[in-house]
Amino acid sequence: MKVAVRKRVVVVAMKPQIRGRIRRNIMTFLDIGAEVIVVNSRPRDDFLVGLEHPNLHVVFLDPKSLSVIYTDWVTEQNRKRRARWDAEKGAQIRYDSQLVSPYWRSKLTAPAFRPLLRLTESRRTVRAHRLWLRGWRPTHRWFIRQGRALRKQRDKKIRAFLHRFHRINRFLEFWRLSAQQVQCFLPDLVVSSDLPGLVGANIAARRLGRPHLHDCHELYLESTSFKRYEKRFLRPIEALFMRRADSVVVVNQTIRDVYRNRYGVEGVVLRNCGPAVPKEVLNNPVDFHALLDLPLGAPIVLYQGGLAAGRGLDVLVAATAGFPEGVHTVLVGSGRQRDELGRQAEELGLADRVHFIPAVLPHELPAYTAGASVGVIPYQPVSDNNFMALPNKVFEYTGVGLPFAASDLPELRRIAEEAGCATVYGPFDPHGLATAVTRILDPAEHETYRRSAANFGQRNTWENERLILVSEAKRIAGWE
Repeated sequence: MKVAVRKRVVVVAMKPQIRGRIRRNIMTFLDIGAEVIVVNSRPRDDFLVGLEHPNLHVVFLDPKSLSVIYTDWVTEQNRKRRARWDAEKGAQIRYDSQLVSPYWRSKLTAPAFRPLLRLTESRRTVRAHRLWLRGWRPTHRWFIRQGRALRKQRDKKIRAFLHRFHRINRFLEFWRLSAQQVQCFLPDLVVSSDLPGLVGANIAARRLGRPHLHDCHELYLESTSFKRYEKRFLRPIEALFMRRADSVVVVNQTIRDVYRNRYGVEGVVLRNCGPAVPKEVLNNPVDFHALLDLPLGAPIVLYQGGLAAGRGLDVLVAATAGFPEGVHTVLVGSGRQRDELGRQAEELGLADRVHFIPAVLPHELPAYTAGASVGVIPYQPVSDNNFMALPNKVFEYTGVGLPFAASDLPELRRIAEEAGCATVYGPFDPHGLATAVTRILDPAEHETYRRSAANFGQRNTWENERLILVSEAKRIAGWE
């Protein structure tokens, strides 16, 4: 009797939290009966929330850049120096009626000082020796202070220099550690997530002679956070190792075409579709009116996601003034712009119409989405990555039949035109966003938009889209 052997898949990532696409990839491999081991950097506390499974294991690595290593070294040296000073201070002994530390006592009792010590029987010599010690002590303290100031100055300059390469150093260390770790597990398939997971996964896969599937969630190096010199260093590395992967899946058609033209890589499109939303969630949405004490029946314009720069949230707040009377804007999420957006709403006199709800857990989010009237995807083309994005929000909104207004970007415009579930507007135009939302909320149009969104959401679920991932994994791994 032939016994089925469980396949082992190692997923290499460098994420603070497992959400969205990478979470769905992991669940897909678990659903087909594989054992999944996630190799990740040190994450946030809620890393595994909703991902508990007997066949899922996680290994956390701690990659440190040179700037962090140097800072730790300086801290340790300062600790040792302070401990030595405290020990000397506590062990001071009386020498010739003066308190002298063991260090300087050893100096004064050296052979060169013995003639001086023999003369200490003379009161005049003892007195002169005491006066010398009193004059030396302030000088000694001055030298200590100067040395401390010079060390601080040196450490500040070295840390500033090393910090410029903090991200690159950290990537290099993670690639080294992850390659070693993946080899220990002898996987049947290695899956990497974006550039941070790519290199270590590919090195390990080639050493073991195992297939490697690389998943591109975005146009990673075109993020606004990368400096020009970082891109120049990392782009050849990304090109080399992406070409070496056995299969590359890419989040949308536009980014797939960019990688094809840039690196000569033929990727397979695997979109960020969300899982089908259960009917009980659709039938029991979150009641924003009760939660926020809003008038019954007031339409809700929803944004869900990170409150970060480049996402056009200031445009959304400003556009609220142009929404029809009684329409409220709700932002579900957390981020650095939270306070700034709150101040903007107050300055515009919109504090009673713009509301903030902290980020919720992934499995709770669909109920919030289902409680809204219109969704908003206000991303701005502040980088090529944003310009070509196909955000998860498209599928999260349409998964509950929620139409949306979106910035006029290629992938979002394609969805709006093909599915008829959205309208687009100029990414920096508050009036355009207000017009788009008003159009969707028009009673004569709203039901049509909702039906189109529901139809698109039912067709484009992860349950259908994941067949592409499973097919690619089986093809390169030779699974039946």
